[in-house]
Formats: sequence, C-alpha cells, structure tokens
Amino acid sequence: MAWLLLYGCIKDESSGFRTEGSPITITTEDTVYYQDFGTSVLIDPEVTQSQPDLPLVYEWKFIATDGGASSDSLRLIGTDKVLDYKFPRSGIFRVRLRVENQYGSSFKFFQVHVQAPFEQGILVLSNDQSDVGRLSFLRLKEEDEVLSKKESDFNLNAFKQSNPGVTLHGLRDAIISYISQVSQSETGSGLVVSSETDQVLYCLNAQNFLIENQVDVRAYCPEMYPTTLFGSDYAGISEVLFASNDVDGNPDDIGVFEVEGFIARPRPAAYNKFDKAILGIMVIEGWSILNYVACLVDNTHSEVHSMENGSVGKWNAGDRFTGEYIVNVSFLGTSGCMVFITQDKNDPSKIRIHKTIDDQLEFESGIYEYTLAKEMTLTHECQMCSNDKYKHIYYYKDNKLYRWVYMANEPKLPEKPDFEFADENDEITCIACSPNEEHIYVCVYNPNATTELKGRLLILNADTLEVEKEYKGISDKALKVMWKVSV
Repeated sequence: MAWLLLYGCIKDESSGFRTEGSPITITTEDTVYYQDFGTSVLIDPEVTQSQPDLPLVYEWKFIATDGGASSDSLRLIGTDKVLDYKFPRSGIFRVRLRVENQYGSSFKFFQVHVQAPFEQGILVLSNDQSDVGRLSFLRLKEEDEVLSKKESDFNLNAFKQSNPGVTLHGLRDAIISYISQVSQSETGSGLVVSSETDQVLYCLNAQNFLIENQVDVRAYCPEMYPTTLFGSDYAGISEVLFASNDVDGNPDDIGVFEVEGFIARPRPAAYNKFDKAILGIMVIEGWSILNYVACLVDNTHSEVHSMENGSVGKWNAGDRFTGEYIVNVSFLGTSGCMVFITQDKNDPSKIRIHKTIDDQLEFESGIYEYTLAKEMTLTHECQMCSNDKYKHIYYYKDNKLYRWVYMANEPKLPEKPDFEFADENDEITCIACSPNEEHIYVCVYNPNATTELKGRLLILNADTLEVEKEYKGISDKALKVMWKVSV
C-alpha cells in the first residue's frame, strides 16, 4: 500500500499554490527522454513566475516504474535548475521536478527510458601500441542494419562509458558466459573479458558493460596470464575455462574461473602444454541449445584434446597425429565437427586434411593428402572462420583473405587469395562470420591510416567477397570481432 501511495503522489500534477502569490510555470520541449545507460540525462526546463525576483528552490526526484530496483520509494537526485544525472541502471523511470517559492510550488513530470546501450550488435576488441585495450560497439536491431549505419554510430569507448575510472590492458578474448538453468537468454549471462597483461578476468553486465565483478588471477595463480576463454553451457555449468601464457608469453596451463564464486584456480593436470586453443559453438539438434566446444592443440607431443562445456566431456585424438604438425583447426559451423590441417614433420610439403564427425574427436575414415606446389598460405596464428551456408572456410595472411572449399573432392588449400588489399600496410588481424552467414566481418589495421584510430571494419559479402560496407577509424589493432547476442 505504501508503494501505491508514493506512486500516487508522483503522479499528482496539481499546483501547490495556496494564494495567487507568484505562480510558477515550468515548460520543456520534451517530457519523454531516451538515454543510453552510462550517459547523463540532461533536462533544462524554462521556469517563470509572476514575481521574477523571488528565490526558487528546485527538487528533482525519481521512482522506477518497471518493477526493478528503486521502485519502492522516491529518490532525490538533484537540487539545481538543470538536471544532469546518470541513472544507476537501465529501465523506465518517472521523474518529478518540484519548484518552490515562498508562496507555494509547481510540479513537472517526465518519463526517462534508460536503454541498454550494448544489447546486441558487433563488438570489436582491440589494443593500441601501448597495450591499452578498447571495446568498440555498433548497436544493431537486425543483422542487415550493418549496411546502413555510419562510423558515427560506432561507440568507440563502450567500456569507458560505463567504467570511466578503469583502463583495460592487454585484451585477449571475450565470450558470453551462459550460467542460466534454463537457456542462454535468461538473466545471469554476462560478458567475460580476459586481460593477459593485468592477469585479470572482467565480468561485465552483458547489456551495459558495467563491471559487475573482476577476478585477479594473480591472487590464485600468479604464474598464469589468461588468454583464450572457453565457455560454460546452458545448464548451469558455472565455470569458464581459460587458456594462459606464462610470464615469457609461452602457452601454459588451463585455468578455471568459477563464475558464481568469482575465484580462479588451475585446472587439475590433464594435458601437456598446448600451443593453440580454439573455441567453437555447437547447437544441439532438437533442443536449440548452445554449447561451447574447445579444441587444444599440442604440437610438441602431436596431441589434440577437445572439451565440451568446460568439464562435462573430455576427449583426445590418441596417436592419430603422431609425426604431424597441426597447422590450424576450424570448427564447421555449429555442428561441433572439426577439420584439421597438418604438415608432415619430416616433409612439410606433405599436407593432410583430417575431418571429425562430431566434437568428440571421432574421425572420418579417410584422410586427404597432397603435396604443396607453392608456399603454404595458411599459418598457425590466424583465425579460421567457417560458413555452413556456402560450405567455405575463410582465413587470412597479411593483407590477403582466402576462401577454402573444404567440401571439394580434392580439398586443397587455395594458393591464391580471393581478396587482397592494394596497400601492403593493410593487415587483416581477425575475422568472423555474421550469424546469418551472409557476411564476413574483417578487421584491418594500417599504422599509416589517416584516421585517429588505425583500425577499420569491412563487411564483405560471404558469397562474392565484395565489400558492402566499410567503417574507418573504429578501433585500434583488433584481436577479436564478434556478434554480441542479446542476453
């Protein structure tokens, strides 16, 4: 009942003047405001009274009307004529301005919609030459909106907007952590970001990027510097596994970040040191459930391991890769299947293609083998991006983008690029497929670019590889581009 009385009071728009005195008039251009979380709502009313020299007292209060926090009582947020206020969360709020002189008071009411600024869209992680990290974000309601937006629509300081006092260093990865008991769309999912330089895992609100918690890996595992992140699953596996480097930058152990307990610990020894860790997403048929799948490559011992949902399932390829150097690995769409490209350790011109039939390292019976005629175009360091719609795998080297038809009868790697920048200083640093698989996101860095930020994003048609959109100066040197889902 108290809440109803309070809400009734804030809806009362009557004047408080007991006599004619000096009535106050409050006017504004708008009474409904839309603002991104982390930015100030600015309301500058015009206030007049019949006796203009009388002193005025201003009082701004709000109450949430969406049932969330601050829905139980009025809160004072300002005593100046102009309201300049950052709301503590996204939501819908009713704001009351009360202006008083010695004769009485007048009221004006507003509705403020504080929007989640980073609900859905394209997220780019980058570091500058001083290893200072940046999150750039393009908010999109639909995927195809990416073709109609402008550079000015990109938020170039998405992290700083919500966390102005924190500086990121040495970003390495970001994933959505699904810790819901029902589905990945339930509240509780967040964005986890790894910082190798600071040895920190940041847990951000997935809609506004506000730091909700952070884990100092040094406090638990001082020798581990987190890099690649592996996710938890839909069913409440509240762990995020992370790959790490040692102090010299060499691949080290796997660590476990307990999302709900906010602690980090080494994973019980189960593998040798890996040299590449790859993350995939698998959709379980008939359930529309997303599971994270990880593949760990250990070229020192010619071993491969895979993990589903962190610790639910663990498999290894046995001695299949003995004598072979695993150049790279790609997951095939959301099937959980993988394709491995290897070189013979004694004769690097001999290339072998291995394909699995699932995420548990069960392989097809046949291995395709051929001899390189030219220098190999695929490197161990690059990211590979598969496209189920067109049955292609894309990868890059320097300023060149390659398209591999891995389903061909003779699935040889391409010798010539399918897309090449004219400027040799253009360096492709990361790629990703759009969720509808119609586009390839390509991040390019050029130290000689004329823009303040030297990174740009290209939107390529996945079929024709034509550039359909270009966003210049939207990042530093990007290390990851991803479609950030709404959670």
